Amino acid sequence: MRFSTEEVRLAHELKAAGLPWQPQPGHYVWDGEPLIEHDSPFHDRVFFILDLKHFLRRSETMERLVESMVWLPTWQQCRDLLRERGVSNNAIIERLQETDAFDVRDRTPGT
Repeated sequence: MRFSTEEVRLAHELKAAGLPWQPQPGHYVWDGEPLIEHDSPFHDRVFFILDLKHFLRRSETMERLVESMVWLPTWQQCRDLLRERGVSNNAIIERLQETDAFDVRDRTPGT
């Protein structure tokens, strides 16, 4: 899995806006402190939570882990969050069409 600079920036904005997040296996995170002293197996301080205990050993508390990391939700996790908040599939489709979200012409890869 690779996250673009823009996706990481938007994840920071979601966190700053107060999006609640409870770390769990299956989540990708960005570690800017760095809390994890190993190199990322992905890129640019991006890690995958496979074993939550491993991350908790480094952070010592769940609160510190949430404070230290930025959750990078996958497309499916975003859809689940929107569904939980009452956003219909049709509303998502309309927004994607309005913004040409899938029009990749004239876009620089990795930005």
